Amino acid sequence: MSKQQIIQSTEDRQVVSIITSGYFRKYLITNDGSIGVMIIYGPDDIFPITILFKKLFNQPLYHGNETFFYEAMSPAEVYTVDVAYLVEEIKKDPQLYVDLLQESGRHLEFCINSLENLSLKNSEKRIAHMLCYFARKFGTTIGEGIRIDMPLTHQHIGEILSLTRETVSTNIKGLRDRGLIATKNPSNSIVIPNLSKLEEESFA
Repeated sequence: MSKQQIIQSTEDRQVVSIITSGYFRKYLITNDGSIGVMIIYGPDDIFPITILFKKLFNQPLYHGNETFFYEAMSPAEVYTVDVAYLVEEIKKDPQLYVDLLQESGRHLEFCINSLENLSLKNSEKRIAHMLCYFARKFGTTIGEGIRIDMPLTHQHIGEILSLTRETVSTNIKGLRDRGLIATKNPSNSIVIPNLSKLEEESFA
């Protein structure tokens, strides 16, 4: 699958997608035409979880009328599984319930992190906080610290946190000037030299 390919525009399709490589974002388009990113998915993530809960437990998790889009942020490999088939397999194998609970926990972690982020004092602290989350979820330890492997532009960060790209650029520069983050060439990926220090800064 190529970068920026939209694979699903609503949750009406009766399939669940499993990512083996690459990154996706789930987003909606707001009334003013801007993009609101709801969640970022990466390797081993499964989406949408909501359709599984509806089919397996008769428990709808969303009652709104918004259309959600799932867009590849990088070249990706994705497998799809028919929901009816997957539900029958889950019912047969209790271990699959455990796997579903673990996956639900990862989604819940993102939601809790997003709520916590809204309580922080200013945009710089919110950006620092979000980078810490992505470092833990998608990071690779290298000699210089933790490299965030997902493609993450200033525009992406702005869409996730509802900030302008200009605000993000200014704050990223401030964090970099203070040595709290660095840029790793040639991909311009973000590196966090000291995760604990950046996390402390986000809550200071």
